[in-house]
Amino acid sequence: MSNTTKKIVISALLIAIDVVLTRLLAINTVLMKIGLGFIATAVGSALFGPLWGAVIAGLGDLVGSLMFPTGAYFPGFTLTAALTGVIFGVGFYKKKITWVRGTIVAAINVVLVTFLLNTAMITYISGTPYVELLKVRAIQLAVMFPFQAVVFSLLLPKITDAIEKREKK
Repeated sequence: MSNTTKKIVISALLIAIDVVLTRLLAINTVLMKIGLGFIATAVGSALFGPLWGAVIAGLGDLVGSLMFPTGAYFPGFTLTAALTGVIFGVGFYKKKITWVRGTIVAAINVVLVTFLLNTAMITYISGTPYVELLKVRAIQLAVMFPFQAVVFSLLLPKITDAIEKREKK
């Protein structure tokens, strides 16, 4: 199997995992999502880089929203999902994943994308004042930041190492 074929197959599996973890095995409300979907994006971004991570995250969001809609599709969320893939790729691709690196990447992602940009998207589609939404969504920030930092620091290196070792066979 060629390298490109392996990359596409692994990416397709990660997109499927993202959909399951984000849409089926997460706490989803109108204002926030608390779940594990970020793991699939982080693995893809760490293995294949920022651009490929953006594609995995964007397609995961698009497929998930088409298969399990929670309202009308809004492309702003697909763009912020893709930005998450870029952030993870810049932070993890071809770099040693440490506690410090995992914490920094989690902070950038959760604050910039989840808290600020996704809140702006919700404000745009709902008309709810931005500052009021920030107050409510601070709960998601408080839960997801330490959770992502721990997953990135402890779990992500093991997953990516296992996949890379398997690919070498």
